[in-house]
Amino acid sequence: MEDLQPLIEMVTLTLLTAYLENVQKPNSLLIIAKPESGKTEVLKKFIPNKNVVYLTDATAFGLERDYFQKIESGEIRHIIMPDLLKPLSRKESTVRTFITSLNALTEEGVASYSTYAGRRSSDIAVKCGIITAITDEELNDQRHSWGRLGFLSRVIPFSYSYSMESVKRVFDSILGLDYLKEQSIELQIPKSDKQVKLPRRYAEAILPSTATIAQAQKTYGFRLQKQFQALLQASALERGRTCVDSKDVDRVLHLMNWVNFDNRPIHSRRP
Repeated sequence: MEDLQPLIEMVTLTLLTAYLENVQKPNSLLIIAKPESGKTEVLKKFIPNKNVVYLTDATAFGLERDYFQKIESGEIRHIIMPDLLKPLSRKESTVRTFITSLNALTEEGVASYSTYAGRRSSDIAVKCGIITAITDEELNDQRHSWGRLGFLSRVIPFSYSYSMESVKRVFDSILGLDYLKEQSIELQIPKSDKQVKLPRRYAEAILPSTATIAQAQKTYGFRLQKQFQALLQASALERGRTCVDSKDVDRVLHLMNWVNFDNRPIHSRRP
């Protein structure tokens, strides 16, 4: 798993954005890589963490019925789905409703609704983060419809592949049965939400990279900048600080190398 350290760090920081008092909403993450790239294995490692629900399948109605109350209470702050293709394999109307529900949960929140499936009336908007994964081929099949529904603009896309050196190390791990020794990842979750200061100079330090990514995605980059700033604050939180510093900037800039749809080879070295 050493070669997947950037992915592990991105998932870690994404989960920790849910505990920032001065951030509007938790970040959401879409992991994109070829089959056998370790996406599911990495996500399974985070199952033991509190305030996380791990779902292999879901519908909009199922989320409303089983999880909205827990999300509203703070018992659930992130939903992890290792394979986004499964809930997207239903009929078009069901998929559209599901994506629309995810859009609301990850952006403005769900406060009130009245549908055939149920009714909800509340002054509190239900918000949570989504962490999910899909292969690059599946993404290309779905991207056009997602573009119309706005899902891709609400998540951070993290796309990677293995270098030849990484492939060799993975095979060495398999031959030595090292993968059987891998353990879960349990985060140090704060007992209460924390305020983490973000000096403007550090927010500005990541702005050029945000602009480059936004241009490639044909967006303004407003959501991306907010999400990357939350990652800066989550990095400080993980390191036990209440203020972002230059080390957090270096860390997030390093992770931003894979925020694209290009399947860039992954490596774990960081400045």
